[in-house]
Amino acid sequence: MANLFSGKLFKIAALLIAGMLIYLLIAGKKFSERDFVGKWQSSRTFTPLVIAANGEWEIRTAEGSVLQYGIWRLENDKIIWTIKQGGRITDDANPVLSASAREFRVREQDGSTTVFKRID
Repeated sequence: MANLFSGKLFKIAALLIAGMLIYLLIAGKKFSERDFVGKWQSSRTFTPLVIAANGEWEIRTAEGSVLQYGIWRLENDKIIWTIKQGGRITDDANPVLSASAREFRVREQDGSTTVFKRID
């Protein structure tokens, strides 16, 4: 009976350790720049956002006119958008909440979430 009980404890401990390792792998996931490169539809705008591998981003109209453009980088699981507006250069840092091949989500400065869906 003691051997049976210790075998059950071993299985429970092994399952707990495996669960903790899986959690740490998922929770500790770091994002890569290549997760964000592509053409995206933002939940905040009708005009697609193009994020390039060279660190540039732009929003163009259907006719090809550039509405906004700038530089982007990934730093500590945040996307840092750099833009020049009114003669000033500003950075907007948005924590990445999740990223997959078809969608990513960021937290805005006001606490809201913006969803980007891949369209290319």
